[in-house]
Formats: sequence, C-alpha cells, structure tokens
Amino acid sequence: MTSDFQVPPSLSIKGNEAVAKDILSRIWGKRGVFTCTVANTLTSTIPGVSEAGDTPELTLFTPAADAELLVLGKTVCMKGIPINPGGIPTPATLTIAALNLSGIQSHVINAGCKIVPNIPFYDVGGTYGEAITCGKSVKDVEMLYERGKILGELFAKDNDFIVISESCAGGTTTAMAVMMAMGVMKENLVSSSSPNNPKELKTNLVNEAFRNAGISIGSLADDPLKAIECVGDPMIAVNAGMVVGASKHVPVIIGGGTQMAAVIAVAVGMDDSCVGNIFQGTTRWLVEDRNSDIEKIIAGIHKDVPLIYVNMDYSKSPYEGLQAYEWGFIKEGVGCGGSSVAAIISSSGKITCDDLLEEVHRLYRNILHIE
Repeated sequence: MTSDFQVPPSLSIKGNEAVAKDILSRIWGKRGVFTCTVANTLTSTIPGVSEAGDTPELTLFTPAADAELLVLGKTVCMKGIPINPGGIPTPATLTIAALNLSGIQSHVINAGCKIVPNIPFYDVGGTYGEAITCGKSVKDVEMLYERGKILGELFAKDNDFIVISESCAGGTTTAMAVMMAMGVMKENLVSSSSPNNPKELKTNLVNEAFRNAGISIGSLADDPLKAIECVGDPMIAVNAGMVVGASKHVPVIIGGGTQMAAVIAVAVGMDDSCVGNIFQGTTRWLVEDRNSDIEKIIAGIHKDVPLIYVNMDYSKSPYEGLQAYEWGFIKEGVGCGGSSVAAIISSSGKITCDDLLEEVHRLYRNILHIE
C-alpha cells in the first residue's frame, strides 16, 4: 500500500500526500535521469531584476557557466564559477553533489542562449528571449514546446523517472508574468535569489509587459503558449513540452522553485493528463521563504501536484558562502532540490542530507581551491 510508504527524514511533503507517496513508491530505488535546460532572457539584464551574477550583464553568462560546471566540473565561458554578489556560490554545487553521490546521468538542453555553453548539449533550435517589457519576448514557441515533447519521450525510453530543471537568470520575473497571464496567480508570489526580493520592480515590469502585449491577468488562461510568446522565456516552453512528453511514460520530478512552477502551469494547461505522474522537487529554503509562496502558487495550478522537498541545512557549514543559503540567498536553481530528492529516491533513502552536505563541502573546497 502506498499509504504505508515511509518518507525518510531527509525529505518532506507539502500538498497532496497520497499522490506524492504513490509516485515515490513507484520510483523508489529506481534509475532516473537529470536534465537541465539553459536559456537566456534579456529580462535578466534589467538592473535589479536578477542577482544570479555579479552584474546585470554577467547574468547572461550564468546559464552557460552552470551547464559547464555540471558537465565539466569547471567553467569555460567565464573565470571562476557563477557567484551572487557577496560571494555566494551557484546552487549547481548541490546539484553536482547529488549527481555524484547517486550516479544519475545528466544532460543539458539549450532552449535559447545568447552565451552558449562550451559543452555537448541537446539543441532545440531556439533563440534567447527578449526583455518581457517589449510584449513579444519569445520566438517559435510552438516549435520549442513540440521539440521539448520529443525530448521528454526520448529520455523516458530507458529511465524510470526524469528530473527536469533549469538555469535561466531573470526567470522568476518571466515565470510570474506567464502565470499571471494564465490567471493561476493574481499577485506576485515568486521568489528571488536575494533575501530582498525586488517585488515592486518585478510587478512594474510585468505590468509594462502586459500593456505592451495587450493582455491582462487571466486573459491567456486557455492559451499557455501565447503567454510564453508574449511575456515568457524559451526555457518554459521547452520544459513544459518535456513534462508533457515524459509524463505519458514515467513519473517526472519538476526540479526547481517558483520559476519551474510556470513550467508546471503551462504543462497542466496544455495537457492535464500529466497530473498524477508529476511532482515538484525543491528545497526547504524555498518552501520556508517568507518572501514567496510556492505552496499557494502550486495550489493555484492544480490541487494534485504535490511538493517534495529536501531538508538541506547549511547553518553548520564552516563556509559563509554556503551559510548564506540559510539567510535567504539563492534558495533554488539548476535543479538542486530536484536532483537531491532524486538522489535520495534512487538510493532508496540511503543517501541523506548529511551525505549531500559532505559532498558539497568537498566540491566547494575544490572549486575555490580551499585546502
């Protein structure tokens, strides 16, 4: 009985527990695959929108650098690793720790990058997104969605489950715009990589984008792809297609924060048969974030999409850059929550948060050359 399924202390559930336990029981100890879709939106270069890079211009390098770090263990497109102002490392460090410990394979998908990663990747033929304020931010949305579906089917063929994640700086603003255009969210509930979530700025940008696109809250409830075309980013289109394509065959972990909630909203809006075979995999940092509300966002999308999150705690880490996660910085990204949840699942719970932390420390020392 799935209701008897015991969730280990490293994981917690929010939302529909029965659906969560049903999916967990079907993939417990099984083999998964991790995918990360990278893209740029020029929205990230608007000053104050994103802290996923030391300056607004550097945010364009973050997705490519995260992808290189995942595949090579180092960055090629820029010196050092993607770092927030204040020296806080990319969440990809936790993703890599989870993948290392679990042996889960990873693949990178380029949905549309201005700065292209110097690694082999799947290319769907997309171009980077314009700033949403223009009101027509993504080209070839239907093609991106359909090619995402093909990839989802492809990855489902020889895996028991799939983790779908992203690295797209500025993406919480585009996610907010898409979800408001679809009407699943009426107010700004999205998170930020900073503890000082620039809510007013994001709301003003979304309002300007809506004016220029000639849309309003909820006006694109029946046309999710149009919402992406007007005010989204390329990652949302590709990943929504992947969720729909893969979930027809295997369970899907949507790895990420409020940004990936937009992917869930579009996927459910396009084909709600995915419900019952998907859940959002994220971090305790995001669930406990007082400046956003992932539970309320997901509840607005569908009552049967649960949240399963990893109880990572960096408070006892000797490194201030990691402790900052406990102070409200970063919280999610590069599928760090989803990959950690997947590592625990694939190991039948043998991998714990302590194991993940130990591996993060090892990686952190190597990357920053700390003895």
